[in-house]
Amino acid sequence: MEKMFDFTRNFHLKVNKLLATQLLWRSEPDLKEEILSSKNHIFNTKLNKVIIVLFLVFGFSITQSFGQRDQITTQAGEKIRCRILDETPNRFVYAYLSPSGKVLRNEIFKNLVSDFKYNFYPSDIVTKGNKMPEGLGGAREENATTTQRVDTRKSEPTKAKSESKKNDKKANDVAESDEKATAKESSSKKEAEKVADKPKATDNDKKVVTKKEETKPKKEEVIAKKEEKAVAPLAAPKADNEFSNFLKWRVGAKGGFGNMLAKIPTTNAYGLYQEKLLRGFTWGADVAYFPGDNIGFGLMFNNFQANNKAENIAFRNEILNKPDSGSISNKRSIKYVGPVFYYRKNIDFKTMVVLGVSPGVYFYKDKGSYNDANYTFKGMDFGASATLGIDFLLGNDITGRDIILSLEAGYSYGKMRALDFGAGGGAINLATPIDLSRLDFTVGLRFTRYPKYFRLTSY
Repeated sequence: MEKMFDFTRNFHLKVNKLLATQLLWRSEPDLKEEILSSKNHIFNTKLNKVIIVLFLVFGFSITQSFGQRDQITTQAGEKIRCRILDETPNRFVYAYLSPSGKVLRNEIFKNLVSDFKYNFYPSDIVTKGNKMPEGLGGAREENATTTQRVDTRKSEPTKAKSESKKNDKKANDVAESDEKATAKESSSKKEAEKVADKPKATDNDKKVVTKKEETKPKKEEVIAKKEEKAVAPLAAPKADNEFSNFLKWRVGAKGGFGNMLAKIPTTNAYGLYQEKLLRGFTWGADVAYFPGDNIGFGLMFNNFQANNKAENIAFRNEILNKPDSGSISNKRSIKYVGPVFYYRKNIDFKTMVVLGVSPGVYFYKDKGSYNDANYTFKGMDFGASATLGIDFLLGNDITGRDIILSLEAGYSYGKMRALDFGAGGGAINLATPIDLSRLDFTVGLRFTRYPKYFRLTSY
């Protein structure tokens, strides 16, 4: 810039000297006008030149260089040549040159950075606008993921030689291709004449050829499938683990309330006493095996118990078969045992509806006293039972879904037609059979296998 200003100043002095020499032979009025016009013209031209030069210098300084002297090293060992624009407590904001030569802006968290250095590189990277000029590939290579650099100076003369060889080969190839083209044209004409003389192939011939071509890949596919089948048995079978046979077995217990459905007149105190014996507790257990997802079979047992007692009440003595009064007590137990058939339907992967139907045997027992005279009545008869419940799988996928929470409703049907009154005469048929029909509502816990967290030792 200083040289440019010195040049303009010297040029201005020389012009003034020339003008002074011309004062000797020109008149003063014309001379003054000419001097003023020439000075203005010279000044304007020089000013325009200075402005143009400054604009070019400023534009060159902006567009032809990009400061990229900083270096960021990531935790993976990648070295990024860039210009760090901003640094916050958590991240760096930097600008870099992409492999395509564009200037890009990016951010990186500090926990991903192992090292960073300002002014690590001694010089800037020259750019053309926001792109790298052609031929400056070195700047791109410094942004590569590896730090290795290749010296390309030795390979430049070899590249020139290879390019000259390629040009010679291309010229030879063009000449050969022209000769081949002429030869092909002549041969094609001869073949066309031969084809015109030969008879055309029929559609049937074409179909035969296509069928032969189609059968070949089909045979290859069949051979490949046979090989796959032969290899399949060689695969190692799945090893059994503690989650095998999941939901095959179901073992558990239940308990709840039961209500017998027999109709008893409640017109007197003894009727109310007998009505209380219709309501009681029920509990049971069952075991089942499901060979499939839906059908299963097993064995079930349940027991209904009810008791009551009263003082100073009129009642009918079943031993003497006559009316009596005084104290009375009863403890009734109705047991049921029988095989059961289950149908199970999944609502989702951990909720199931289970329907059970069972034919079985009832065991009836009534133990009580009439005015401190103890007695025991026993009986046995056939009946049936049905259950409908919802099973919820408890647990998780890690420890296993071992426990089932079951909400169940049950219906029992049966009649006790004969009782053994303990007199030694055996069972005696009753004039009016005892109605054993009952509704049960129970809650149960069942296990699909012995739970891991109930085991004393871990496997």
